[in-house]
Amino acid sequence: MRPIYAFGQHMRVYIVLFVAIGAFVLAGCGTNSSGTGAPGTAGTAGTTATPSPMPTSEIVQGYGTAYGCPSDAVVSTAPATANVTIRPGQGQTTFSVHTGDVIEIQMPIGIAWKGPNTPEEVLQLQSPSGYVWKPSNACIWRFVARGAGKVQLTFEGRALCKKVTLCVPSVEIAEFTIRVT
Repeated sequence: MRPIYAFGQHMRVYIVLFVAIGAFVLAGCGTNSSGTGAPGTAGTAGTTATPSPMPTSEIVQGYGTAYGCPSDAVVSTAPATANVTIRPGQGQTTFSVHTGDVIEIQMPIGIAWKGPNTPEEVLQLQSPSGYVWKPSNACIWRFVARGAGKVQLTFEGRALCKKVTLCVPSVEIAEFTIRVT
């Protein structure tokens, strides 16, 4: 009779351990929020919903670099719709715009992006630049076309490698030509 009692005690211990491990695994998964708010919307009471060419933002150390964007700005309101939106892989690399147009460059998150250097007399870089915008899963740069001319925008991207995993270092170059008339 003794061996059956010991088996029952061991089974209870195993069940308690199984339930505890399961609870830790589920807690480690985090929460799945289905909210539609923009990143960093907490604590933005009092902001107006009026779209503007320069979005409001706050700086959160390390936020942008976690996604590969050069800016740690957290944009809380969507900027006004751009006249031209450019993404790599569209098949088009040359874009014609008019003076006063807003150009938005969307580079995919997950790659550490650098660039571009532009002459201010043709394109004026808006601030913040190179920030994360989660609804588009992109790092965002916005420019205003200031004067006639031709500008080449070059972005350099490097693979984001986590320290605990093996990663093949790679470089991606994305070039866009903007003609302002």
